[in-house]
Order: sequence, then structure tokens, then C-alpha cells
Amino acid sequence: MLNFSMPIQKHKITNLAIGHFDGMHLGHFELFKHLDQNGALFIISKDETNMLTPKNYRANLINFPLVFCDFYKIKNLDGKNFLEFLKQEFPNLEKITVGYDFKFGKERKYSAKDIQNLSSLKTTIVDEFKIQNKSVHTSLIKDLLKEAKVREAKKFLGRFYDIQANVIKGQGIGAKEFFATLNLYAKDFFLPKNGVYATLTQINGQIYKSVSFIGVRSTDDNFALETHILDNDLTNVKIDKVILSFIDFIRDNKKFSDLSLLKLQISKDIKQAKEILGNLNER
Repeated sequence: MLNFSMPIQKHKITNLAIGHFDGMHLGHFELFKHLDQNGALFIISKDETNMLTPKNYRANLINFPLVFCDFYKIKNLDGKNFLEFLKQEFPNLEKITVGYDFKFGKERKYSAKDIQNLSSLKTTIVDEFKIQNKSVHTSLIKDLLKEAKVREAKKFLGRFYDIQANVIKGQGIGAKEFFATLNLYAKDFFLPKNGVYATLTQINGQIYKSVSFIGVRSTDDNFALETHILDNDLTNVKIDKVILSFIDFIRDNKKFSDLSLLKLQISKDIKQAKEILGNLNER
């Protein structure tokens, strides 16, 4: 029923932050402030697709152990039974931290304030967290990414939005006719709006400036996620996966019937990406 991001001794866990924690945004980190060295994140996992931080990717962003619990295994537990389940799994559990809008138990009948009444567990309920008078939620961040507002999304995430992607075989046209790109597949990650972005690409621990494309290619009318590394030739470097950070939006996609016009546009995109990334530390 439970899966762990790292080996842990459950009897050493004395406090849990409970939630879904997709995005690991600044609102979530308000909860994590209440964990101590014996704390862990208890993640109720329902559907780990189309996520900001799917599955164990959350572990890249925090040092606490992650405990994954399948929603469908606990959804029929009464509120009191759910809390008893937690105490059985973590025999020395003393404290639970949740957000103000936390619901639990069958049909979500119980709220955060019921935890202490139904158990002997101390409860910390973290108030609504706002930035610029906007409540910080995963849905807000996704809405911003859908509109390509990646720089505004950063205000609520506390970092540039990034995804992990595997490198896959592409058409082979880019390197021959245009500019060499890495063709990517980002399983389970939420993708921003289709378009061209100034990005940073982490490869084998090294970060490179890049320009990236999301959308339907003019060359074959297929969907693609591609990144072109700026000012570095990585032709002979073995690359299995990358971490791609979206820094700023450059433009919407266009359909090109003339490939010479496409090449000219890519050259303009590269120039603009270099300007954006060159000024990155000034922003």
C-alpha cells in the first residue's frame, strides 16, 4: 500500500506533512517548514500523469523522505480508520501537518480540524498562502503554463518550471538541414503551451543554454518536444535524459511550407533566446 522514495525506518518517523504535493510549490513549502529531522511527506497519490512533479521527481526538490500512498487503497476508510492506519504504519507518529483545505476519510467527510479530535495526534493546520493576493495552488500554476506565462509561474513555484525527459530518436533532419536538436519524451509531465521557449538544459549534471520547441513540426506534422543547445557541440556526448527548465516564452508556433523560411525563423529564435538567457542573472 505504501511506497518510499528512499529506505526508511518507519519507527523513526514522528511527524508527517500530508497532501498531494504536485508542483512542490511555495504553498507546499509552508507546510514543510513544520517538519523536523524525523519528518516525511505522506503523498496521497491518485493519478500521476500530466503532473508538474510526477512520482519521485518530487524528491529532487526536497530532502525529506517521500511516502506514497495509493488513494484507491484508502478512499473507503472512515476518517478515524485512516488516522489509525497512519499510527499503525508509523508507531511513533506524534504530529500531522496539513493545509487549511485538507479533506480526508470516505467521501472527504472530514476536514483538517477533525484530525486532533479523532486521534491523539497533534495537528498543525497551515493557513492559505498567497502571493500578490493570489492563493498558491497547483491549478493556478498550470493555468499560467497553459498561457505560456512561465516567468509568472516561477513566482509561485519558487523556481523555473522544469521537466525531466528521455532523449529519443528524431527525424534526423535538424542536424542536416537546420540546427541539431535533442528530441525528447517527457512521460507524465505537464507541458506548457505549445511554442518556442528560451530554456536551460541540464545534461549529465552540466547546464547549457538552449532554445526549445513544443508543438506540431512543420517538417512532418507530428507533435514534438525538441531542444537545441546553444554554442555547444554535443554530437559525441552520450545523452539519455535531460532536465529542461523553461525560462521565458519567445513566440507561438507557425506553420512553414517553405523550409528556408523555417530556418530563418529558427535563427531569429536562437538570437532571441541568447538575449533572454544572457540577461537571466539581471532579472
